[in-house]
Amino acid sequence: MSEVESSARSFAISGKQSHLNPFYTAAKSVPPQVDELKHLLRSDPGSLESLTQIEPVITQHLKVMKDMVELGNRNLFRGFGQRGLTDEGSKLMEQIRGALSSMEKEQRARLAQQQAKLAAKTDHVALISFAGSALAGVLVLACAMATFGAVHRRRKADEKLDRLLGSMPDGLFIVNAEGKIVSSNAQAEKLFGYSDRELQGESMALLVPERFRQTQRQYYAGYFSQRSGRMPTTTLELCGLHKDGREFPIEMSTKPLALDNGSVVTSAIRDITGRKQVEKQISKLNKELELRAVELETAYKELEAFSYSVSHDLRSPLQNIDSFSQILIEDYANRLDSDGRDYVQRLRASCQHMEEIIDALLALSNMMRSELQIEAFDLSALANTVAADLKLKNPDRLVDWVIAEGLSVEGDPQLLRVVLENLFGNAWKFTANRPRARIEFGALPQSNGARTYFVRDDGAGFDMARAASLFTPFKRLHDQSEFRGTGIGLATVQRVIQRHRGKIWAEGVVDRGATFCFTLTDDGGAPNGRNHDSTPPK
Repeated sequence: MSEVESSARSFAISGKQSHLNPFYTAAKSVPPQVDELKHLLRSDPGSLESLTQIEPVITQHLKVMKDMVELGNRNLFRGFGQRGLTDEGSKLMEQIRGALSSMEKEQRARLAQQQAKLAAKTDHVALISFAGSALAGVLVLACAMATFGAVHRRRKADEKLDRLLGSMPDGLFIVNAEGKIVSSNAQAEKLFGYSDRELQGESMALLVPERFRQTQRQYYAGYFSQRSGRMPTTTLELCGLHKDGREFPIEMSTKPLALDNGSVVTSAIRDITGRKQVEKQISKLNKELELRAVELETAYKELEAFSYSVSHDLRSPLQNIDSFSQILIEDYANRLDSDGRDYVQRLRASCQHMEEIIDALLALSNMMRSELQIEAFDLSALANTVAADLKLKNPDRLVDWVIAEGLSVEGDPQLLRVVLENLFGNAWKFTANRPRARIEFGALPQSNGARTYFVRDDGAGFDMARAASLFTPFKRLHDQSEFRGTGIGLATVQRVIQRHRGKIWAEGVVDRGATFCFTLTDDGGAPNGRNHDSTPPK
C-alpha cells in the first residue's frame, strides 16, 4: 500500500510515465496479500471479521490512488486537485490504522483469556500475540511513513508550482464561481501592487475602475453560466486599477482549470500599455497617410489643370508666333537683310523647341497618370523595332547595332518603349560626330537571379562629376547648340523605371561614351537594386 500511494502521488505531481509501472505492480499485489492475511487468521473469527470489515476501506484507498493517477493525466495545476485526494487518502489510512489497532487490542484480550484457561499453551499464544502485534505495528509504521513521504512530495510540488507561476510574464489569478480570488502569482503583485495575501478572498472587481466593475462581474457570471457545456477560453480588454490609483490598459484571458467540479478558472492579465501606444502611433500614421492621399489627389488634379493649360493656353501663342514668323520669311524676306532673316529663323527655331518641350511635359504628365498594363513580351524585338525607326530617320549614318536576343520581360510595353526610344535616341544623338558609331543593348544576370539591362554607346559621354543631374528635368550636360534636346527625356525614363519598381543609373567618360543601366521588378516581385558587379564591361 505504501508503494501504491508513493507511485500514485509521484506521477500526479511530475507526470512522469516511469512512476506508473511501480503503481500498477503494487496495486495488483494488495488483494492477494489481504487474502493471505485472511488465511493466516482463519482460526481467529474475531480478527478475521475485523479484517473483513477493513477490507472495503483498503479497496477505497486503492480507488483514491487510482483517481490521483487519473488526475495526473489531465490536470495542469495539480496542487488544487491533489489536496482533496491527499486528505481523503490520509483519512482512509487513519481508518486502516485504527482498525489494525483494534485488531491488536482484541487479539491481546483474547490471548489474556486463553492464558487463564490454557496455561499449558502460554508460549504458543504469546507467540501468536507477538506476531499479531508486530504485523499491526509494521502496517501502522508503513502507513505513517507513506503519509509523511506524500506530504513531503506535495510540499516540493507546491514549491515547484510557485516557481513556475512566479516566472510567468502575466499576472495569474485563480478565481472561483463567485468571482473571488483564490490565489495569485508574484507578477500579479507587480502589476497591481497587492500581495497574494491581500488579494485572497477579494473580488476581481477590485482590480478595475468603478466604471468597468459591472462589465467584469457580467463577464465572470456569463463564463460560469456555461459550466454545463464546454467552457471556452475568452479574452477581454479592460482598464486595470493599481493599488496607488493609477489606471492602465490590460488584456484578460480566462480559461477553466481542469478540476472535477469545474468551479475554478484562471485569468491571465497582461499590461498592454506598450501595445496601445503602438496602435495609437499606427492610427496617427494612417490618418497622416489619408491626408497625404488627399493631398496627392489634389496635386493630380492640379497637374491635370496644368497639362490642360500647357496644351491650350501656351501652345496657341507659340503657334501664332511661329506662324507670323513664317509669314515674315515667305512674304517679307525681300524687305529684311540677312541679319533680320537670321533673327526670324532663330525665333521660329525657339518656338519649335518650346513646342517640343511642351510635348515632352505633356507626355511625362500622361505617363505618370496612366495605369500600368503589365504583360510578358519580347524586349529584344521591341529594341530592334526602335532601332529600325532611328535608321529610317537617317539611313546614311554608319552605326553598328548590337542587340541581344531572347530578352523577355514582364512590364508595360508602351512605357518601356518610351524608355528604349529615349535611351536609344540619346545614344544615336551623342554618337552623331562619330564616323562609325556602335550602340549596344543587352542584359547581365544579378546575384538574386534578376537581370540588369544596359544601353551603351561610344559617343560624347559625360563628366561623372555631373552625373547627379542626369535625371533632373531641364538639367542638360551638353549645350543646346551642340546637341539639341528638351531636358525631359531621361527624367521620363527614370519615372517609367520607378513605376516598374526598378532603378536606373549611368556611367560615362568624356569623348569615350556612356552606359545607362536599369533594372525591372523580378519574377518574385522584389525590386532589383543596383549591383556594383552588374555594370557591363566597356
